[in-house]
Amino acid sequence: MKKYGDKVEVIAINANGDAMDGVQRFVSHLPVTYPVGLEDPSTKTYSALTRNYKGSNPFPVDVVIGKDGIITYIAREYDPHGIIAAVEAALAK
Repeated sequence: MKKYGDKVEVIAINANGDAMDGVQRFVSHLPVTYPVGLEDPSTKTYSALTRNYKGSNPFPVDVVIGKDGIITYIAREYDPHGIIAAVEAALAK
């Protein structure tokens, strides 16, 4: 997403209930250049995720949120063409 410069912000949220030190150790072996945080297990979104996935979710979930704060795209598996189209559509608004 470097081509979008400061028009796009990328973050990662670990929703598997791991401790931050474990997440940091995992990420330290990857070429990650964006912030990584944890989902709060007391939130409704965490409860919804754990209802859908038993155990750790092996797949990342890609989400695009528009400038208005509305979710415009969700993918449960990596789809580079889909996410690029969603980002460009969000930026065009």
